[in-house]
Amino acid sequence: MRFGHASLSPWALLVVGLVACSSSGRPVAHARASPPSPADFGFSSIEAEGMDPLPFLDLATWVRDHPVPIFSFLVSRNGHVVFELYTSSLDRDAAHYMMSVTKSVVSTLVGIAIDRRLLPSPDAPIVDTLPADLFGSETDRDRFRAVTIKDLLAMSALDAPDPPRSRTPEALARHRAFLASDNRVRFALTQVLVTAPGQTFLYNDIGPSLATGMITYAAHESALRFAEENLFGPMEFQHYEWMHEDPSGIDNGGYGLRLRPVDMQKLGVLYLHRGSWHGRQLVPAAWVDASFTPWMRSNPDRRDPDYGWYWWSSSFGPHWMAHAAKGWKGQRIVVVPEQGIVVTMTAYVNSGDEDALATRLIEDYIVPSVEHGKNRSLGPNAQATASLSSVLEEVRRGPSRAGPDAEPRMIPSVSQKEEHHEPAR
Repeated sequence: MRFGHASLSPWALLVVGLVACSSSGRPVAHARASPPSPADFGFSSIEAEGMDPLPFLDLATWVRDHPVPIFSFLVSRNGHVVFELYTSSLDRDAAHYMMSVTKSVVSTLVGIAIDRRLLPSPDAPIVDTLPADLFGSETDRDRFRAVTIKDLLAMSALDAPDPPRSRTPEALARHRAFLASDNRVRFALTQVLVTAPGQTFLYNDIGPSLATGMITYAAHESALRFAEENLFGPMEFQHYEWMHEDPSGIDNGGYGLRLRPVDMQKLGVLYLHRGSWHGRQLVPAAWVDASFTPWMRSNPDRRDPDYGWYWWSSSFGPHWMAHAAKGWKGQRIVVVPEQGIVVTMTAYVNSGDEDALATRLIEDYIVPSVEHGKNRSLGPNAQATASLSSVLEEVRRGPSRAGPDAEPRMIPSVSQKEEHHEPAR
């Protein structure tokens, strides 16, 4: 099934009209129009994109003067990067460990695979996408008929708590067994299902390997190779890596990607422009809309849903509805369509305060920069530009923000950190 109008299913027609409702019937999201005449990705000045440079100077100064464990913080508007902050002697070339931002990339790849008719509709059961011999028994096949592709992407499939969310003996043992498995798709298909697939939310890192498995078996190549051909290559990503592949060639869907922050920005801009990149529709616009739509409540106490298809939704104030790829310890791609803003951050936050840190930087500096730039002509501010450039270089040359106990995978670098196996065929 493609997302072109000629072949839209009733489900896809709903997405194009996109009015998702919570269980109480309240509308929670609507289809978004693309920013007018999307510009090609590039670099620009803060003032040229209608923003005030002084809050950016304040942001850089605050990072310089506080030992927050940030590696990078980038901002673009209308597809143009206006701010690049790096610490720890890093520059644009280093790839950073993404943690669960990986999941949002996996969602993108599933959408591309569906558009290419390699995978069926999101409404299709995942049993229709995987070889029968991966299931331990016919009973397992039968019970997984209750799980659709869209359930899997909404974290409403496996009842498989794992670390860091759960550190019970059972969860730790499950995680060890998952990592040691020769084929993680086969392992995932042995797990218990949530009470009500499509309604019960349970976030874990095991389910997304079913998504990379679907891609691998449908495309007859690894998820990484599929990404290279359909996403990373066309968008000119560099120095990327997908760590933790299993011996059968299944890439870890829950985490493991390493990307440059500027390539994280590109992915955010791709979603800002509803899948369009330099005039080419890499991802169906309806898939972007559906992925951004909050279908599930991550917490039953929440009033409205906040989780889409491996993307989170939140708000930074009126007209600042945001959609985010979130990775543990502070990896972020935040897209604010109404403002044309994309914010990306990489970090090594061990305190559990990564959400608070990202929120503070956006609300205290990015929002004021946009608001101050409204309804005024902002010409070049040579003094602010020079001061900002100087502070950014101070920040970049400062001491490492990683700390002495940082895991090697978390230290950004140009070189790869792991060898890959041959993909499953």
